[in-house]
Amino acid sequence: MSRFALALLFFGSAAGAGAARGEEIRIELLRGAKTLRLGQHQVAARGAQLLVDGRVSGALSVAGGPLDGRALPGRVDVFVDKGALVAVNTLNLEEYVAAVVASEVPVSWPADALEAQAVAARTFAVAQKIAQGPGARAHLRSTVLDQVYKGAVAKAALAAARATAGEVLTFGAAPIAAYFSASCGGRSESGEDGFNLAAGATPYLRSAEPDEDERPWTVSIPLSKLAALLQARLHVEIDSVSVAARTPSGRARTVRLGARTLSGVELRQIIGYEKLPSLLFDVSVRSGVAVFTGRGSGHGVGLCQWGARERARRGEHYREILAHYYPGAEIRRMY
Repeated sequence: MSRFALALLFFGSAAGAGAARGEEIRIELLRGAKTLRLGQHQVAARGAQLLVDGRVSGALSVAGGPLDGRALPGRVDVFVDKGALVAVNTLNLEEYVAAVVASEVPVSWPADALEAQAVAARTFAVAQKIAQGPGARAHLRSTVLDQVYKGAVAKAALAAARATAGEVLTFGAAPIAAYFSASCGGRSESGEDGFNLAAGATPYLRSAEPDEDERPWTVSIPLSKLAALLQARLHVEIDSVSVAARTPSGRARTVRLGARTLSGVELRQIIGYEKLPSLLFDVSVRSGVAVFTGRGSGHGVGLCQWGARERARRGEHYREILAHYYPGAEIRRMY
């Protein structure tokens, strides 16, 4: 049986569409806090125990939150793991998709851009839920490490989810890894180069043709600060910085820092994703300062959100947009 057939069984058959509309997904909202407020309750972790309003409790589940003042759809469950609190939001999958759209991109964008984002977000969520299994306490996180989810649902985002309800991108009868980023800087990255995946693992994540999405930026970091950030990794003085090798899309595959070389992915992790927006950059040293001049924001793999916006503004349908960023993938209605 194919992975897609297994997925249909997992989510409910098309004939059971009524049940499928109630399909749930579980999102980890936070992990590691010692205290929080959920609804009218003050919650704390004491060792392996959960304290609710000062009393030991086995569990706490509240419909709609709010969690530390933030209202949420569905219900929020809190439990203790490794001596700290974990909060998980369980909600309808389509509500989640609409909330991700509203959290990831401005809802004032053209409808086809929002609909393309909705299909990508749903596909990513479905693939993660299948991978984690039905018994998982959470299927995804609520941050950029998976997909940004803030809980709020705007009218335009809800319309995008409804217009594409149940639609999932597949390749070889399985939901794809539908990665996306804010801006590809003019050309998207392949999955192999962006995430160091095995050759042929994601044939639908290719470095796409030039896109109308530049998003230029410049970041300056003193060499002394850069050396301090990298000290634990390199243990060398840094008097020069240069790109040693590039991927086919032009991104920094490796960067030479003084006498040592570091992968571009590692460098961005250490400096910070927000501080160094992407790996599509040139770098030079001026008066003891490393000046990074680049384009784009994010890893650049898969759908480019700003690029999708421009394509939608030119009149492209959401299916055309998805075909550009995930070549070879099919859109199939899972439920």
